Amino acid sequence: MATAMAATAAERAVLEEEFRWLLHDEVHAVLRQLQDILKEASLRFTLPGSGTEGPAKQENYILGTCGTDQVKGVLTLQGDALSQADVNLKMPRNNQLLHFAFREDKQWKLQQIQDARNHVSQAIYLLTNRDESYQFRTGAEVLKLMDAVMLQLTRARNRLTTPATLTLPEIAASGLTRMFAPALPSDLLVNVYVNLNKLCLTVYQLHALQPNSTKNFRPAGGAVLHSPGAMFEWGAQRLEVGHVHKVECVIPWLNDALVFFTVSLQLCQQLKDKSADVYPGTPGARDCAQSLRLAVKQVDAVSCSCAYGPVRKSR
Repeated sequence: MATAMAATAAERAVLEEEFRWLLHDEVHAVLRQLQDILKEASLRFTLPGSGTEGPAKQENYILGTCGTDQVKGVLTLQGDALSQADVNLKMPRNNQLLHFAFREDKQWKLQQIQDARNHVSQAIYLLTNRDESYQFRTGAEVLKLMDAVMLQLTRARNRLTTPATLTLPEIAASGLTRMFAPALPSDLLVNVYVNLNKLCLTVYQLHALQPNSTKNFRPAGGAVLHSPGAMFEWGAQRLEVGHVHKVECVIPWLNDALVFFTVSLQLCQQLKDKSADVYPGTPGARDCAQSLRLAVKQVDAVSCSCAYGPVRKSR
């Protein structure tokens, strides 16, 4: 009996020591990895620099589609702002070519990119508040921190992967419509949004419904992309979408950022899994520590493979 109790006490002491090592050393190693990954993610947003760094680069992207060539153009992105849009639209009926571009004094803030950047900054702030000198005492502390970081990362990812659903009157009232010179014709609406790693531009061609129209007027609700036949009321007119043209361009650094978000969320979840219910005397502490070491090595490999992509021309 005494021998068994001594063996149990020795095992418990080993587990307690392993658990202390898990909290004091291995957790901080994972937090350092998270900080490094998220700093790389924040750099992908190419934000305006402070001091001698200067403004963000201007990057030109050619709009394209796998369908018709009714819309062609170039978008110029500068950090989280669209600094120029040069668009040519071929009208379907008469093949008339319309050209419109941003006014020189205007920029359009892309709220999705701005919000994603802010959430990444908040996640980095949470991590830097737990530097090497901070001593985690319980697994619950680690869980709480990971939950807070994952919330910010999930919000950042969602802002890029889930464009806002807008009604046609909301698009019509948007300041984007007034960004162009010459001014857009009254029968055109334009919307710009981010979807995953793509910057999308949609042009809606409208026609007025006559007062004696036999069509059943049913205003369309909110949508990311409205279809031909969608109706809405604007001012004293009832309008219908006749044609929809969507073009897009891939933004490589947005893809990089999304990869970093995914890797960071996976690492957070791994740390949560290993910290949950792991307290002194709980079997499995050694396995948890070994798994965390493996997770760190995996993230090291991913960080190396997600280095900056091809150099993009700046203007």
